[in-house]
Formats: sequence, C-alpha cells, structure tokens
Amino acid sequence: DTTGGTVSKYHSRSYDYNMQQLLTYAKTFGEKHNFDILLGHEYYDQRYYELGASKSKMFSQENKELSGAVIDGQSASSYQSRYNNEGYIARAQYNYDERIFASASFRRDASSRFHPDHRWGNFWSVGAAWMINRESWFNAPVFSTLKIKASYGSQGNDNIGMYRYTDLYVVGNDGNDGFAIQFGSKGNPNITWETNSNLNVGAEFGLWNDRLTGSVDFFYR
Repeated sequence: DTTGGTVSKYHSRSYDYNMQQLLTYAKTFGEKHNFDILLGHEYYDQRYYELGASKSKMFSQENKELSGAVIDGQSASSYQSRYNNEGYIARAQYNYDERIFASASFRRDASSRFHPDHRWGNFWSVGAAWMINRESWFNAPVFSTLKIKASYGSQGNDNIGMYRYTDLYVVGNDGNDGFAIQFGSKGNPNITWETNSNLNVGAEFGLWNDRLTGSVDFFYR
C-alpha cells in the first residue's frame, strides 16, 4: 500500500421523537345515538448527526484509531440535519343504532421543510356507511353482512427533501486553502404542502354467516 495504510472513522447518530396528546369523549343518547369526539396534538422531531475522517501512514495494523496514523487525509467532514412536524387533530364520529355511520376529521399541520410563511396546511375528510342488512325490512338471508360506504378527503405530503425553500451553496477549498463558494440549487419560498384529494365508494358483503366475505371499491385520487 503506497499510502502506508489508511484508517477511516465514521460515526452517525439519529434521534426520533414522536409525542401525542389525545383527548377523547364518548356519549350515547336515547340508547341509539352514539357520538365520540377526539381532539389531539402531535409533534415529531427528527435529528441526524454525522462525522467522518481519515488518516494514512499507519504505525501498526493493530491500531485502528486515527491517532495511530500520521498523515491527515484532509477528508474530515461533519453534517447535521433536523426535521420537525407539528399538527392539531379533530375528529367526530356518529352512528345510529350501529346501522348508519358518519365521520368527519380535520388536521392542521406544519412542516419545517417549508418557508415559515407557508408551513401550515389544512386537511380534512368526511365519510359515511350504511349497514343495510341490519334494517328491519331487509329480507335476504344469504347476506350476513351488507354495507355500502363512501368517503372523501384530503391528505398532505411534505416529502420533497430539505431546504427547498431557500438558495443552497457549497463551501469548498479553492485549491490554495482558501474559501470557495459554489452555487448549489435555487430555492422557492412559495413551496408548500402537496395536497392529494381522495374519493372512495364501495361495498362490503358477507355470505352464509360470513363464510364468504368480500368487498368492491372504486377509488379516485
């Protein structure tokens, strides 16, 4: 080995915290009207740290530490990143006599991947279902379960990478041990949540005491 042996060290740490505070309330009125409400707050924090370096001209192959080599490889580097996501949640559900169901939800989320002026996004959903086989007039013994359902709502996506809302530059060596600044990428402060709207309509069924079950769904995004 013309380098006299090279030793490299690399270390990384990753921390993920996900904290939720949830408050629920459930109540039945008139024996058949069932309500439940959920209010909540969620906070997610992800941190990543990285450190690496190398040296050559090792004194001994038995010593794998950087201090056991004498020539600095000038490849030392370190890096860290942090990502935060915070949201507020509200959900209400209702069913009448375990036959007719309705629900609605709302979320307001913020992501550190966007400019402070565009970090918050609002997302919602509504849904309903009907257990037809539980109606008194339903007369089809072959069906042990027959439910129709529909829902519509929106979801947010912030998986676009880090720091896309600002200009990025690379700091390097100009070849004479001086600073060199190189343009990396152009930022856009107006970048914000990607919103997906979803429609789902379908039916679920069970035949012969649920010996045979299945579902049919139509999905549009």
